[in-house]
Amino acid sequence: MKLKRTIYTALAAATLLLMGSCSDWLNYTPKDKQSEEQQFATKSGIYAAVNGIYNQMSNSSLYGKNLSYEFIDILGQRYEVNQTDETSYAKYCRALVDYDYNQEGVQSTISAIWSKAYQTIMNVNVVLKNLDADQAADGRHVLPESEYRMLRGEMLACRAMLHFDMLRLFGPVFSRHPEYQAIPYNESTDTKILPILTGSDVLNNYILRDIREAQELLADTDPVITYGPRAEYADDDDNSQRYRQLRLNYYAVTLLAARAYMWGCDYQNAYTEAKKLTDDPKVKKYFPAVDAGTLLGNTTTPDRMFSTECLFGFYNDDRGLIFQYHFDQDNAGRSLLVPRAGYIDEILFAGTDVGDYRYQSQWENGTTLDGDATKRFVKFKDISDENRDVASGSTSDENEILKAQKFYGTFCSAMKLTEAYYIVSEAAYHIGGVFDPWMPLNDMRVRRGLPYLDPSYDYEDLLTKEYIREFMGEGQVFFYFKRLNKAFDNEYNGQKKIEIAIMPPFIFSNKENVTEEQKEARYTLPLPKSETDNR
Repeated sequence: MKLKRTIYTALAAATLLLMGSCSDWLNYTPKDKQSEEQQFATKSGIYAAVNGIYNQMSNSSLYGKNLSYEFIDILGQRYEVNQTDETSYAKYCRALVDYDYNQEGVQSTISAIWSKAYQTIMNVNVVLKNLDADQAADGRHVLPESEYRMLRGEMLACRAMLHFDMLRLFGPVFSRHPEYQAIPYNESTDTKILPILTGSDVLNNYILRDIREAQELLADTDPVITYGPRAEYADDDDNSQRYRQLRLNYYAVTLLAARAYMWGCDYQNAYTEAKKLTDDPKVKKYFPAVDAGTLLGNTTTPDRMFSTECLFGFYNDDRGLIFQYHFDQDNAGRSLLVPRAGYIDEILFAGTDVGDYRYQSQWENGTTLDGDATKRFVKFKDISDENRDVASGSTSDENEILKAQKFYGTFCSAMKLTEAYYIVSEAAYHIGGVFDPWMPLNDMRVRRGLPYLDPSYDYEDLLTKEYIREFMGEGQVFFYFKRLNKAFDNEYNGQKKIEIAIMPPFIFSNKENVTEEQKEARYTLPLPKSETDNR
């Protein structure tokens, strides 16, 4: 792999990122280049470089679009898309079914994801190198040891998370072929070609290694363990260790560990890591379930993202435009994303499940591409188009409302506590014996306003629907289906079946002519040409 090492910084942004409002924490535009020596000579410079990593991760090529609500969810067959003029969205949908990821529109998106991920990884390695150099230097260190350990833990977690999602995208279905070649693992700042590792090697010997070290470093240094997210601005305090939901904090890294163990079919370790979150009273205190009283019927500050339960996320000041440009049929045009008619009411939230908080707060009446009645997705909908900023002269109560609107209208989830409950449940299901899969799953149903269910229900069907309900727009549904090598049949597919002679059906199911090998092939994205051409 040939990667160009570049560190971008903003001269004026360094201080603002530490002392400014929380909305500045990740959202700045790099404007200048500095030498590494200058960049890491001050505490503000170090934190600016770290913040730059998170800014890159929230880029549209990664978790800001492609790996959240758009490419990865379209690939996962969550929506109907416009087919009339060979849009990129149509190609995304067809790629999964036709085994054809080499179409121009698809290949360019895949390349953008790969390039941005490995560019960010290279920058992470530069930060790690300079953090270590600061601690090894004779005399005065820029950072105290506790902050060094905290930041090193965060950066190792960032490196592991980016590699892990490249493994999940480009690697094999792990449960079938962990020995197949997957991706390179870059832990260097040098520009060089790196070997392609097997899925097993990259997961067990590199990703999990970095995650475990990150956990160890953060366990005794992360303020989130003592103080919680600290998601408030303090005029007379150092804000560099606040807003822990916007960082890969200890709890988020623990969830990442559980997620990685599940991918590797190590159900015992996945269970153990996830239980650290579901059973910890501090986690329950710091990341409480979304409050129905402030969610339902609240048009002023509804928390449609369920942000209180998010362990890791980022701000997007233009979040409302995501809804406007992709989910609002009055504005989206050819980029409209909607599920097929009847899917939400008749399949995903059928019967008594219409009482689900997710159904009530994240779905509204809409129309399909053909004008049929359906539900439109409003998780990203702007809360208020007016008075988004706190106006001078406002009362204190008005200020608090406007601040809440600013937060609830811009926060985007990347990792949610809900997933820990699902992992505990599914791991228990696979382990068997005394482990009860129903209790953690029912605990989450109660948090979503639903009643307990007894084991007479179809567990796998229920868990699948829970993943879809919870993680629409957050990029996890495709990975769930890939991990299980599970077909997108009519029951779970948000897109209707299209049968045209020149076009294969978009939906594939467990029919005799669809083998496990074919499903696996559909889930394995090819390495981009920019990577393979250099070998």
